[in-house]
Amino acid sequence: MGSFFSNVGGSLQIWAVFWQLDHITGSALSVGYVGLVRVLPLLVFGLFAGLVADQHERPKILLVTQSAMGVVALLLAFLSFRGHVTPAAIYVLVFVEACARAYDGPARQSIVANLVPPEHFANAASISGVQWRLSEVLGPVLSGLFIWGFGERYGPSMAYLVNALSFGTLLYAVLKLPHLPARIARSQGAQQVLQSIGEGLRFLRRTTVVRNAMWIDFWGTFVAGASALLPTFARAGLGVGAREYGFLVASQGLGAMAASSFLAWRPAYEKPGRVVILMIALFGLATAGIGFSPNLYVAIVCLALVGATDMISTVQRQTIRQLAVPDEMRGRLSSIGMIFQVSGPQLGDYEAAKVADLVGIRYSFVLGGFGAVFAALWYQFRGPALRDYEYETRTRPAA
Repeated sequence: MGSFFSNVGGSLQIWAVFWQLDHITGSALSVGYVGLVRVLPLLVFGLFAGLVADQHERPKILLVTQSAMGVVALLLAFLSFRGHVTPAAIYVLVFVEACARAYDGPARQSIVANLVPPEHFANAASISGVQWRLSEVLGPVLSGLFIWGFGERYGPSMAYLVNALSFGTLLYAVLKLPHLPARIARSQGAQQVLQSIGEGLRFLRRTTVVRNAMWIDFWGTFVAGASALLPTFARAGLGVGAREYGFLVASQGLGAMAASSFLAWRPAYEKPGRVVILMIALFGLATAGIGFSPNLYVAIVCLALVGATDMISTVQRQTIRQLAVPDEMRGRLSSIGMIFQVSGPQLGDYEAAKVADLVGIRYSFVLGGFGAVFAALWYQFRGPALRDYEYETRTRPAA
C-alpha cells in the first residue's frame, strides 16, 4: 500500500513533467531529453547501487532514497508555483531524482524476494504489478485533470506537491518492515568493491537465460519505447487537450493492470522465456498500431495492449531472474537488470523523439514497433536458452 501511493505520485509527476516541457518548448525532442537525463545516473551508479543493496540493510536504503525524491518533488512544486520553472531546472531536478532512484530500485526489488517463498514469487510479482499499474492508471489521469482544472502553471505544481506528500506513505511502510540484515559483508576498499561487482557480472555471463531476458527487453523497449512522444502526439497528432491526454496515457497502465490481475491468479508459466518472446512481438505490433491510429479511441486500445504485453513480459523476466539468482547476489543482479529495464525505454524516448523530429511522430511509432517485432524474431530463432528455459520451483530452497 505504501508503494501504491508513492507510485501514484511518481506517475503523476513524470507525466506532468512531460506535458510541462512540451508546453514550454513545443518540441517532442525537448521531452525526449528527459530519457537521457534519467538514464545517465543509472548507467553511472547502477552496478554500485546493486552492491550497496547486498551489503547494507535494504529498508534503510529506501528511507534515504525516498526522502531524497520527496525533496526533489517539493522543489519542482515550488519553482512551478512561482513561475520560475525552466527546461534546464527540470532537467537538473530530474537528474537528481534519477540518482536516488538508481539506488532505490535494486533495494526495493530485492526486498520482495526476501518476503515471499520462491514458489509464490511469480504471483507476488503480479500482485505487486497490479498496484504498480493501477498507479500508472491514476497518475496520468490525475495529471491531466490537474492541468485541465488548475491551468498550465498551477496544474503541474499540484502534481508535484501531491507526489512529495505521497512519499510519506512508503516511508511509513518501510519503517514497519521486519528486520532484513545485509546479505554479504561490506567491501573494504575500492579493490573489494570492484571484485564484488565483478562477481555479479561474471554470474550474468555464465547464466545465459538471465542475460538473454535482459537483452531482449532492452532492444524491444529501446526501439519501440515512445512515452515521451505522447504529449506531442495528443496535441499535434490527435488534436486533444490535457484531459484527453491523461486518459490516453492512463490506458497503458489500465492494460498492464488487467494483465497483472490475470497473472496474479494463474499458475506460473512452465516456459516463461517463450512468453517473453511472444509478448515483445505483440508489444511491437501494438506500438506500430498507435502510429496508424485514426482517432483517440483506437490509440487508447493500442496503448492498452502495449501496457498489457509489457506487463506480462516484465513479470516473466523478473521471475526468471529472481529464481535463477542466489539471494546474496540478488541486489547486484537486480541493479544490472534495472540498467537494462530502465535504460531501454528511457533511451528509447530520446531515440523515438529524434526519429519523430526527422520523419514525423506517426512514422516513429510504426518503425519502432516493427523493430521490436524483429528483436522478438531474433531471439525466437537465435536464443534457445531463453526460448526453451524451464524452472521447477519445488526444487528451490527458500529465500
